[in-house]
Amino acid sequence: MDGASRADLLEGVKALAKREAENVPSLSTFLPRPVHGLALRQETVVVRGGRGAGKSALFRLIRETKPDQLQRLIDDERIPAKPVWLDAFSQSREHPEVGVLAAFTGSDVPDPTLRTFWMAHLLFRLARDPQTCAAAQLPSALHALAKRPRNDVREWVSAAQERLGEVTTALDETEHRLAQQERQVFASYDHLDRIDPIQGAARKRYVAALLNLWLSLSNRYRCLRAKIFLREDLFEAAESAFPDATKLRPRSVSLEWDVPALYQVVVRHMAGTEALRRWLAEEAEIQLSDRGDIGWMPKCMDEDAQRRFGTRLAGETMGKGVKKGYTYRWIPNRLQDANVRIVPRSMLCLLGFSAEHAMRQATKPRGKRLLTPQDLHAGLENTSKERVSEVAEEYPLVRRLANFKGMQVLLDRDGVIECLSDPVEGDGAPGVRDGPEVLAELLRLGVLKVRPDGRIDVPDIYRYGFGIKRKGGVVRPK
Repeated sequence: MDGASRADLLEGVKALAKREAENVPSLSTFLPRPVHGLALRQETVVVRGGRGAGKSALFRLIRETKPDQLQRLIDDERIPAKPVWLDAFSQSREHPEVGVLAAFTGSDVPDPTLRTFWMAHLLFRLARDPQTCAAAQLPSALHALAKRPRNDVREWVSAAQERLGEVTTALDETEHRLAQQERQVFASYDHLDRIDPIQGAARKRYVAALLNLWLSLSNRYRCLRAKIFLREDLFEAAESAFPDATKLRPRSVSLEWDVPALYQVVVRHMAGTEALRRWLAEEAEIQLSDRGDIGWMPKCMDEDAQRRFGTRLAGETMGKGVKKGYTYRWIPNRLQDANVRIVPRSMLCLLGFSAEHAMRQATKPRGKRLLTPQDLHAGLENTSKERVSEVAEEYPLVRRLANFKGMQVLLDRDGVIECLSDPVEGDGAPGVRDGPEVLAELLRLGVLKVRPDGRIDVPDIYRYGFGIKRKGGVVRPK
């Protein structure tokens, strides 16, 4: 492989590390899995998953893909044939700004009022959307209400509360018209975690009110349904917030990823570039099938395929001597948290950042490999920083691991508790000094792990981002 060819390939791999806002899913990069079919079935109300698991990717895909293409991409006969995907809540300008929503709950607004907010907002979204406005015909008393600015939440929710019966009737009649037209509408909710991200009290109440509403509407309606894309911890918190909340768990699915599927995601993205597709087929001997407008689809990435991919990418092993490990195993092992979970974004970032590092180096790997073990190590450090930033945005207490900077794992439990008792800037709980409580939360999140001897470990996916050390391993890049 000459320098120019390798440079072209590395440029393609580097693009895998696009930021979330740029990494818009398309028919040629989205990897369909059986769980996606389950998520899109009529009876599923909640789609659960952590940051980077693909909730927003699926949310955008269903709204931006033609029904026949979506049906061919996600092959599940129980998915409605031609549904309408309504943006019932997201960060787009059609909805109240999340800061406004958090402020609205600051004056002891009762939970029934938040339920009214969701009912009225759903009705007005139905009435404004070109695909559903014919079915959502508002009575004259609600026309003026629907025209009020969305960010004047207090005004229009108060007015909707006074006309709650009319709002409910209008939703019932919308369901009736949809049934007559034999149409299916899914009200889709995303970015709920952006409401009150620091304190979280308002967010918890909004989520609980929304889930409570759709628990009853799912029994009441058949044509108007919901798809609520929600973080796992927010779903768990809502389960304890109102009676019968646990009845929603059978109507939910969790987006989890195993190692073969994660490798498929990487190959699926790489196959979108002609040069990388040729490298995958000729060098890594990965089987791909041309699905036309759906793009190139990889076959199942079993262990043999993973080994070939890892070996051609960066050599058979990482490290030297007795501590060396196979490259194809090293990659997922370094990306998993303490709960053995890995998200696709981490896999993509690792290879993308590794390629970026390789492009800056004067040295080249031996033979036809694209990367060196040192490139992967550098990519892991940047991936860890990226993951820490993502997770800390959702769980500010994670920032207290900054108190461990420069320390070496494994860590003594008492020392960990002492460090976690010290607040850091932006941890979301400056008054919390209960170290055992913080430790319990970080263990639950999979950010820390208790070893059999009682000492505390930090998974590599978080360790590098906080500057925490470990003995041994691959020589760190300069």
